[in-house]
Amino acid sequence: MNGTSSLKNISKNFPIEWSLSWIEALLLIGGGVVAVVLHRALDTSLGLPGHHGIEWMAIMIIGRVSSKYRGAGTLTSIGASFASVLPFLHGDNPLTWIYYLLPGPVMDLAFRYLPRYANERSSPVGKLWFMVLLGGFAHATKPVGQLTVNLLTGWPIGSFRFGVVYPFASHLLFGMVGGLLGALIVLGVRHFSSKEGNS
Repeated sequence: MNGTSSLKNISKNFPIEWSLSWIEALLLIGGGVVAVVLHRALDTSLGLPGHHGIEWMAIMIIGRVSSKYRGAGTLTSIGASFASVLPFLHGDNPLTWIYYLLPGPVMDLAFRYLPRYANERSSPVGKLWFMVLLGGFAHATKPVGQLTVNLLTGWPIGSFRFGVVYPFASHLLFGMVGGLLGALIVLGVRHFSSKEGNS
């Protein structure tokens, strides 16, 4: 019956909040912009679909895990999507902004509906695996989006020239590596912060 009490109970079980400071919003949006800048700066043709998922998912994981705002992932994706349409950051594919939008909601939904693993009190190993797998599945939304666009519009997707399985597997793998990198950074910072706080 008490709305305030219910909100407090939800906050204990779910690592989310309903409010967001403008500084945190700028940091999350800025994280998305940084990801696009890195993508363009490191845009080399390695022939490995999804290899930019390493830095992209690392940034996504760091932003999502560090924030208690329920839409942190989506906000970071919006920042990246907006940056990707700017003239000096625009790539060859005019639909790239769509693919930047997809990972954020996936991360937010995972944090919302898998609180056992996303919660601060979960075991370090469990939380690590959660972030690694989340990075992989979030990054795999790109080939899902590409395949959907291809089926609906016939727009050619170069990464599918070797079949469908390869780009899905490579995006999943690189996303997991990015998730691992982001997780190690977050857990490392928290570990050293707690040590300094106890000293």
